[in-house]
Amino acid sequence: MWNPAQWAGLIPNGLGHVKPNHYGEMLHAVWQNRAELPYAWRILNDGVCDGCALGTTGMRDFTMDGVHLCTVRLNLLPLNTMGPLNMRVTEDVGTLRKLRSDELRDLGRLPYPMVRRRGEAGFQRVSWDAALDTAAERIRETDPKRVAFYLTSRGITNEVYYVAQKVARFLGTNNVDNSSRVCHAPSTTGLKQALGVAASTCSYSDWIGSDLIVFIGSDVPNNQPVTTKYLYYAKQKGTKVAVINPFREPGLERYWVPSVFDTRLADAFFQIHTGGDIAFQMVGRLTPPPPTG
Repeated sequence: MWNPAQWAGLIPNGLGHVKPNHYGEMLHAVWQNRAELPYAWRILNDGVCDGCALGTTGMRDFTMDGVHLCTVRLNLLPLNTMGPLNMRVTEDVGTLRKLRSDELRDLGRLPYPMVRRRGEAGFQRVSWDAALDTAAERIRETDPKRVAFYLTSRGITNEVYYVAQKVARFLGTNNVDNSSRVCHAPSTTGLKQALGVAASTCSYSDWIGSDLIVFIGSDVPNNQPVTTKYLYYAKQKGTKVAVINPFREPGLERYWVPSVFDTRLADAFFQIHTGGDIAFQMVGRLTPPPPTG
């Protein structure tokens, strides 16, 4: 399976490269979840991935052989295994304002509903009935046109999205959005204009065995790191990878896939100026092919 011709180097574990130490990150994930290791293992072994939508079931997926487990999923594990936060820190929001977002997350999960009323220094615990009654009362008092639902794109399942949009419409509003749409709005607009559809027209499995894959302004090793193994499988079948980007992405030049050696992904880089993608494409269309024979 290993192909030395595609290796970008022989440095053990890809040290010094982009995403250099996956095994180190795995050990870090064990340490982060050390208080609930059996539960963390059950999430990984029996659950679905809450970091992407590639159809991962347990530690397998529907395209590749072998283990499918990325660091994105490992980094999300503490959200499921962390214990409750010390409620004393919520007694004064002035203390919380001084913390970074990662420090706030590391405090732990909310163990029960809390309310902070106007003029109070911090939060107080309330019952679930009181919390739900408060939310329901405010919704009843508000014009449905001014009610909106906004959901995260990680950590919740498709079933939650489905229920949320059904509840929103039941309440009389169609203001439903999620962070994934905001993230993908530029790509959906570009796809709609270029291809006539706003979503992907192929699967990662289509990469494997293709002749050429072209990345335009995309840094998949950092933004979608799990794709690197699909690229590795594709290159094993002879696929060529071209990159059009103002920046020569290090992760596309060399990347450490944990189950293989340091991997050379891109076969050709085209470093255009920012905003020069349209001109680049036009030149490609107008340039005649080289003579044959």
